[in-house]
Amino acid sequence: MQSPRAGLLQRPRKQRSTQAVTATGSGGASVRKTFFLLIKSFIGSGVLFLPRAFYNGGLAFSAILMVLVAGASLYTMLLLVRSYERVHCGYGEMGRRLYGPWMERVVLFSIVISQLGFSCAGAIFVATNMRDLFNAVTGCQHRLPLDFWVVVQMVPLVPLCLVRHIKGLSGVALLADVFIVGGLAYVWTTDVATISRLGMGYVRNFNPENYALFLGTAAYTFEGYALILPIVDAMRRPEKFSTVLSLVMLICGAVCVSIGGLSYAAFGDKTEAIVLLNMPSNTVATLTVQLLYSVAILFTTPLMMFPVIRILEQALFPRRSGKRSRTVKMQKNVFRALLLALVMAVSVVGVERVDKLVAIIGGSACIPLSFIYPPLFHLRAAAVSRWERMRDMALAVVGTVVCVYVTYGAVSRWGANDPPHDFCDAL
Repeated sequence: MQSPRAGLLQRPRKQRSTQAVTATGSGGASVRKTFFLLIKSFIGSGVLFLPRAFYNGGLAFSAILMVLVAGASLYTMLLLVRSYERVHCGYGEMGRRLYGPWMERVVLFSIVISQLGFSCAGAIFVATNMRDLFNAVTGCQHRLPLDFWVVVQMVPLVPLCLVRHIKGLSGVALLADVFIVGGLAYVWTTDVATISRLGMGYVRNFNPENYALFLGTAAYTFEGYALILPIVDAMRRPEKFSTVLSLVMLICGAVCVSIGGLSYAAFGDKTEAIVLLNMPSNTVATLTVQLLYSVAILFTTPLMMFPVIRILEQALFPRRSGKRSRTVKMQKNVFRALLLALVMAVSVVGVERVDKLVAIIGGSACIPLSFIYPPLFHLRAAAVSRWERMRDMALAVVGTVVCVYVTYGAVSRWGANDPPHDFCDAL
């Protein structure tokens, strides 16, 4: 099955063309298939950053705001879908048609930054967990720095990023989904067991110093926003999309609040940036989950980078195909390797500040994609009444203010170094 990420750069069509059909692997996505595509798009590594985000925001504040963010995200997604029904084209193309080429470039820039940011955060996640796994197996006899575990990921990722068609990665993606579900189930059960045995850790209901970091992470969590239009276009009965999306957001909101709230309640001020580091150290269950979840995130990275590669290659190699020129193909291969090296370099810089990095990505890229562009597009494409126009303008203004505030807050806290827990230090 071809991932909906392939549709990110395609222009959806009113007729159910072969191109649209291939996004589902059948004659169109059923309601059930659409449901699972949406779940897959919104639940990933971002969920395991939420416990630390709840620590940054405070338990009550974060739980309430997480619900509000989920509700606001649902609302703006539906605005985007209504705009799509009028304009009927992809996200970037919609910006060009409604506002001109400059808006298309802005939208594509946000998509590039968000997807590269997801890849960086994923690389840090994998590096941190693989270091713990290696140290447990070797008894801390051969300790390697986190930087090494970031860079070594290029060995499997370079060949995967050279894959030309995303359907070649679909089998890996399905396996990754299974591992992610298993990891979340383990975190849930461990949280409940910890609270029942030891009681709640030290928690605050509101953290006035770091709550801006929570806002960025909350926006980051719903990382599949850019996939909404391709999924709608591939649906057999698009009139059911609003109902399916509402159910999915209800489930995702419940997952996010429960994982973030329970883990913060269980571990309190000891909550790590990646909550798997709070799980019982050096046990078979924890090591297995760390391994499987890390493998899942590692092999999701090429899917995250695929739309970025397509966008940038279309800009750098216009009307030049590697199918007819070995030189062009080699140039594109070198470009993809260098792009991956850039991701790893940024990951090395942010490896000890992953919660700040996630908040910056959420504030600078995810908030515009979620809360600024959709109301602006609806304003031009579908708003009819004065109330609708005022509402769209208000949403865009509020989204812009929050974007600037959250990004500035996360950047200003970048200097606060908080290295991930290393259980070897306690031996």
